[in-house]
Order: sequence, then structure tokens, then C-alpha cells
Amino acid sequence: VLPNPVQAGARGAVEVVLGVEAAVRVEAFDALGRRLALLHDGPLAAGPHRLRLPPGPPGLVVVRATGPFGSASARAIRR
Repeated sequence: VLPNPVQAGARGAVEVVLGVEAAVRVEAFDALGRRLALLHDGPLAAGPHRLRLPPGPPGLVVVRATGPFGSASARAIRR
């Protein structure tokens, strides 16, 4: 998640890199596991993709990308 930390109220970004084209769901969650935003849900071409995080209050944000080959997550701190 770039940049880390993210200023509260500011937009950060997450980069998702795929080796092959695939349908991917990318979601942002708070520290309690509540979904803050659906960043992407659908096909993405192979290669890097930069997705914007929504602005929000201070705290932990967990971004999870899920596709046909598994899932990956990253954390960011809003200050």
C-alpha cells in the first residue's frame, strides 16, 4: 500500500500486480474487519494496476485482493 502511512482524509493507493489476466476483487477493511470500500471487482489484464484508497478517519486499513489463484493482503496506517 503506497504511501504508508496515509494521512487521515487523504487518498492513498494500492498496487495490484497480476502475472496473467484474471478476475480480481480488491476490498479495503478497517481494523474490526468491516468493509470500507470495494476498490475493484472484475477482470484485470496482466501487469500492475494502481487503485485509489478512499479517504477516511485515522486507523488501520487492510487491503485484500482475491482472485482465482488465491488472495493477498497489505496494511496501511491512516494518521
